[in-house]
Amino acid sequence: MSMICSVLGISPAQISAVRATPPLASDLARTAEDTQQRAELDQIVQRMSPEQRQTFERDQAAIDAKPRAREIRTRVAAARARAAALGPVEEAISLEKSWHMLHYLFTGHIGPASAPGDLLLTGEELGEDVGYGPPRLHGPAATRNFSQFLEAQDLARLQARVDYREMNRLGVYAMPGGQGSEAQFESDLRNEVGWAFPLLRGYVGTISRKGHGLLIWLS
Repeated sequence: MSMICSVLGISPAQISAVRATPPLASDLARTAEDTQQRAELDQIVQRMSPEQRQTFERDQAAIDAKPRAREIRTRVAAARARAAALGPVEEAISLEKSWHMLHYLFTGHIGPASAPGDLLLTGEELGEDVGYGPPRLHGPAATRNFSQFLEAQDLARLQARVDYREMNRLGVYAMPGGQGSEAQFESDLRNEVGWAFPLLRGYVGTISRKGHGLLIWLS
């Protein structure tokens, strides 16, 4: 199962609330993730032909009728109801599987490290496991510092640091494999950095300018 990284802006009032009641951090994560998945699914459905949509809706209804699906819907609905008490919530972003490569390119480490730009793998753990550990919180000051770090990075230089052989040797997550050359793999990874880094930099900058913090989790 893939490890997907999500990043959510969180206001000072919401930070105080989740610190006072840590399970709310998990509720925020589950709610944001569900909202994001619904939006992505809606976009896919809108591009379907009437026949494709009919088939999809029939298959989806069969999936939704299964006990596991009902259990998940019930859990997410409960999380959404509890999170509603925190007021309007920012829209989260997903770095998909690119988060570990970004962390490595930022820090030179594959694990948590006391290094500038290490926020994707560090933070104050709050709440319950949402897939691969609990959500991790960074306050406004840490978010501002991270934003400044990201603004100082140059996309072309980050892409130039991509070394498929070395990253694969070290165990950077989600390295490509199978048929294909190292040159092709490196090209694909540089393209990946080309969409993931600007997305992260832009989002963190916006959140920082609002004076907010960040909630980060892997699911």
